[in-house]
Amino acid sequence: MADAESNLVPSEAADQVEVALEKQAAADDGILYLNEYQYENDLVTDFARLVASPRRRGSLYVAAAIAALLGIGMLVAGGNWIKFGVVLIVFGAFLAWWSKNLHHTLARDFIDAVEADKSMGGRYRRVAANEDGLMVWGKSGKSQFFPFEKLDHVLDGERIFVAMFADQGVTIPKDTFVRGDAEQFGSFLKARINKKLRIETKRKKMKAEKAAAKAKQESEPKNAKAKQRKQKKNKKKR
Repeated sequence: MADAESNLVPSEAADQVEVALEKQAAADDGILYLNEYQYENDLVTDFARLVASPRRRGSLYVAAAIAALLGIGMLVAGGNWIKFGVVLIVFGAFLAWWSKNLHHTLARDFIDAVEADKSMGGRYRRVAANEDGLMVWGKSGKSQFFPFEKLDHVLDGERIFVAMFADQGVTIPKDTFVRGDAEQFGSFLKARINKKLRIETKRKKMKAEKAAAKAKQESEPKNAKAKQRKQKKNKKKR
């Protein structure tokens, strides 16, 4: 009995062993973060709210204000301008409403797109991240890889991250991580953007250095010939 009791692992030690095994599994398959979730309507709405950028909304508000001011000016002018003024004011009000509810409009479009896309086999998503990029799977087994070298920016919402690759976004909820956690993943994603910028800066620098070296190489024969002509000219003067 004493031997059996001595072989029991305390709960704290068992937790440490489990964490160690998870880390080993992550190291073996190369997956650093793993997330599984159902792409429900509330997540789509959160995604749309983040995508509807302040700049986009600001443009609509500016257009609404301009339309309203022009409309008021036409009302003041009176005569035949009144009906055009009313139309412009109504149009301005519509633009202001659209700006305020833009994310709802986008959400409906995204929900329709999710429903129409049968290739992923429903709304289940599995997102795995390694050092190179994000792999997204659907229930059907279809997958799509998003390399970090094409990562433009990261939208950080209250409940989700959205990694933007050109015109495509990958949604990662913060409370459904199977491996890793949201705070670490957020830092990981943002570091990938910095890495991309460093690579692009290095490429531009190398390209500029190469062009400068080529220009210098091409100019050397011309400079040498010009020097020879100058020397000959000086000899003739003597």
